[in-house]
Amino acid sequence: MELPNWVLQEETYQPDRDRDAFLSRSLLRILAVVLSLRAQGRGRTKQRHAGLALLLLFLWLLLTVTAQNTLVLLTELAVTLVYLVFCDGRTIRRVLATGCAAALFSLLLVLPALFFGSGARVLLLPGKTFLTMCAGSILAERYAWHALTAALAAAHLPQIAIFLLDTTLRSILLLGEQAEQMLTALKLRSVGHNHRKGRAVSGVLGALFLRSQAMSEEMAEAMTCRCFTGTYGRQKREEAEHAGL
Repeated sequence: MELPNWVLQEETYQPDRDRDAFLSRSLLRILAVVLSLRAQGRGRTKQRHAGLALLLLFLWLLLTVTAQNTLVLLTELAVTLVYLVFCDGRTIRRVLATGCAAALFSLLLVLPALFFGSGARVLLLPGKTFLTMCAGSILAERYAWHALTAALAAAHLPQIAIFLLDTTLRSILLLGEQAEQMLTALKLRSVGHNHRKGRAVSGVLGALFLRSQAMSEEMAEAMTCRCFTGTYGRQKREEAEHAGL
């Protein structure tokens, strides 16, 4: 039996190269957020002094906001840089990147006021923004989220606020993992030149929206079945260590 010629011919199909920089950047950004949240409960230093750290942060922010001259801000900047000297490279990079991005955004907001003759004092706002964001980033790098929420509960913060904070962080982590899997699947299944990238990304966003809605309904049903009253019970230290916290 003779085979037809088209069966014997080798396929030379080469799909057109497409630009997937948007998908790659989105995937890397989501991965960075997911890894950052996963690392919140790992590798953190002393967590028993989270309440004291929150108090110092509040005093630091109060001093920064009420400062009226550059001498106070320069002193705080010197203290921040001295502290960062004793940190590892990744921590320094994340803290400075967060502070510089916030300060640059604040500078863009105050530039029109500077041009219209409001004086150089408006430049204090970017400096204050940099110092406050660096302080918040240092606190987030040093302490785990559950230690901070426990300190907020010890400070008699309303339970609903702690519940919203915990729920938001967990939802961001779960939805980030879902988005990372969807974008990876989309990138692996994209062959050739896709002229409808917007439709593909909108499909991922729509699926995430439906998934978030389903998660909220499942959480509400679970809270109802467990008779959740809106209060948190604090774990003992032995139980927390056994749970890996």
